[in-house]
Amino acid sequence: MWKYLVALAVALVLAVSGGIGFVHGRDDGTSGPVPAAAREVPLGAQQDLAGVIDALQVRLQHLPQDAENWAALGISYVEQARVDGNPQYYPKAQGAIDRSLRVQPVDNADALAARAALQSARHHFAAALHSAQQSLRINPRDRTALAIRVDALTELGRYAGQLVALRQADNRQPGIPVVARYSYAYELRGHLDKALNLLLREARTGSRADHAYLLTLAADLQRRTGHLRAATRSLHLALRSAPGYVPALASRARLAVAQGRLHTAVRQWGDVVSRLPLPEYLTELGELYLDLGHRVRAARQFAVVGTTVRLFDAAGVDTDLEAALFDADHGEAHRALANARDEWQRRHSVLVADALAWALHVNGHDRAALQMSGEAVRLGTRDARMWLHRGQIEASLGMDAAARRDLRLGLSLDPGVSPWQAGRARAVLRQVVAR
Repeated sequence: MWKYLVALAVALVLAVSGGIGFVHGRDDGTSGPVPAAAREVPLGAQQDLAGVIDALQVRLQHLPQDAENWAALGISYVEQARVDGNPQYYPKAQGAIDRSLRVQPVDNADALAARAALQSARHHFAAALHSAQQSLRINPRDRTALAIRVDALTELGRYAGQLVALRQADNRQPGIPVVARYSYAYELRGHLDKALNLLLREARTGSRADHAYLLTLAADLQRRTGHLRAATRSLHLALRSAPGYVPALASRARLAVAQGRLHTAVRQWGDVVSRLPLPEYLTELGELYLDLGHRVRAARQFAVVGTTVRLFDAAGVDTDLEAALFDADHGEAHRALANARDEWQRRHSVLVADALAWALHVNGHDRAALQMSGEAVRLGTRDARMWLHRGQIEASLGMDAAARRDLRLGLSLDPGVSPWQAGRARAVLRQVVAR
């Protein structure tokens, strides 16, 4: 029984990619690639989670020296934070993991892996990598540590190491968590067809929750590549497998944008944020309101985003990247640049490079912004917003031919990208063409 609960708690963290995404769809609300740290837990795992936590708490009241179950409780709290969008579970997770390490300070691979998951959820990726490697030195087959090591290397921008870690995880513990991470590795490198085929092939197996998880990821890729009917079918199947699965509902709202049904998208986003008011979802709804001319309604959404980011900060989550992207578009430009620079000091991922490039641009530093944008697109990532940012930076520098090319590319990459963002880019493109 208790071995089963520990195994289930581990399965919960493996169903995702090690963190919580907010304010950006990548980490920032776009409809582009969702990073390792932003893929949500499947609904079936959500439904099991509360029962797992209750059972572990009862167990530990009677056996407080059970280090393994303290670690399992810690990792379950990490997942509860993702499911509820409530960062107040992170201090609880920290307490349970610390208790496990006090009970068993030596050779405690479970607690070290749980600590890696918590650090990743808090966006402390260098620390997460260190903890995962510590766990793997004790148990080279620890599923959680293998997965979090991949995620941390990805978020740190160490992409060669990401592939090595993926191959090791696949050799030691193959399964859906590795498949999802391989898909994202392809996605980052611009190989969307490979990423999609991998997800669709794996979606034929596994549980109903697995189907919902993989089909939602597949639907996002189908939408981004313009296959809207296929995306509709995938989301229908995902929601039939797991009714109420919030990531699928969010994907459905983005699909409505891609289909030009903006008022439907507003209603669908309203349903999403009523279920799970994550800042990334609130931002997309706010930008829809802006595009439709409802500035007061948009401002209400953005005010909630700011409040929620502060809650994440208070729970020990590093929100510099998310705050930078939000502030660059909807807040204070100088604060966006300070946060983006701080994050670039910690990690050199393409997502951070894009955020820093855009923050430099909105502060008038376009030469530096163009150089950083080159870092952002170095893998060939087919992310609409990256290319829209690059094109607008080039337009500001008078690089009209490059700006036309990159703006058109960005506008072609995802019909579901924020219509407010796309509209702003189209206005710049019209100015460039008219020059």
